[in-house]
Amino acid sequence: MARGHGRILTSIWEDTDFLALDEPEQRLYLFLISQPNLNHAGLLDLTLRRWSRKARGLTVADLEKRIGILEGARFIVVDDDTEELLIRSFVRNDGVWKQPKVMGAMVSGALEISSWRLRSALLAEVDRIPLDELSDEPGARGISIRQQVSEHIADLRKAFGNPPPDPNGRGSVTPSDTPSGTPSDTPAEGGPEASTRGRAPTSRAHSPAPAPAPATNPVEDVWAGEPLETEPTEEPEASDAAEPAGATITQIRPDVEQACSLLAELMEANGCRRPTVTKEWRDAARLLIDKDGIALDDILGAIRWSQANDFWMANIQSMPKLRKQYDTLRLQAQRGRAQTAAPTAPRRMTEEEKKRATRF
Repeated sequence: MARGHGRILTSIWEDTDFLALDEPEQRLYLFLISQPNLNHAGLLDLTLRRWSRKARGLTVADLEKRIGILEGARFIVVDDDTEELLIRSFVRNDGVWKQPKVMGAMVSGALEISSWRLRSALLAEVDRIPLDELSDEPGARGISIRQQVSEHIADLRKAFGNPPPDPNGRGSVTPSDTPSGTPSDTPAEGGPEASTRGRAPTSRAHSPAPAPAPATNPVEDVWAGEPLETEPTEEPEASDAAEPAGATITQIRPDVEQACSLLAELMEANGCRRPTVTKEWRDAARLLIDKDGIALDDILGAIRWSQANDFWMANIQSMPKLRKQYDTLRLQAQRGRAQTAAPTAPRRMTEEEKKRATRF
């Protein structure tokens, strides 16, 4: 579900950097921060042709020129190769960093970024977050807001690692000496629409409002049916003997981190203490993808499905448990969907349906 509105702070009309822009660039900036698919990290797909249809007489060439001006003024960062746009000060100026749950959603949204240039820019902005302004008093769970936010930042840095030099020779994106006062909108309920480049959907677990149902992904609505409240079928742990002996995984993978982060966030949203993403969690997510051959979209769908069900949310409390019960979850989701569908005469599966079935 996309955002329903974007909030524009009135103080934007007192910002000297913003007032130095011409009217077309001001309008474009307001347009960008009010897009329904803007995620918690300030990331947008660069869809110039779509945007050009939002005003009479507006052309792609006009947009390219105005985007260049906004980038030159450091309001945005763009990567034409990955077709991504980052609203540079979104996290810092919008107060995302003041809310630990929203910061968790920001990390999930940041993991969608393909461009190292945009990743560098976001890391530079994270460095500017004034953590000393956050409360250091232990909360209800014994963890302060400052500690929670610091942990989210550490997770982001670990996931991104050390960005390589910009292959385009444009240099890293570093903050200016004086932070821009340009405000942007606060993330509203919901999350981004599905990426036009096939990236996985962003977690919506820590939106200020309750998380909406996940957006439909390319896998037919296997996780969209009403779940059946039945006991899980205990299965023996799958053997991982096929893994190379003594293999160690040291590289942080965005797909693994996204799956683990989503499960941790949804568990926390359900009232649990936020679990620590351990090596066992990452190994289970990696094996689901690499050994079991499960697509990331399907794993994210299974996580959302399980954590939206009163029975399964109490049973799926870790990534290893999700891997163990994945087939049971999938079959129950399919059965729940079949029960809500109109009955039809039995028929043989088509070849396309067989191919899709074997994806699991």
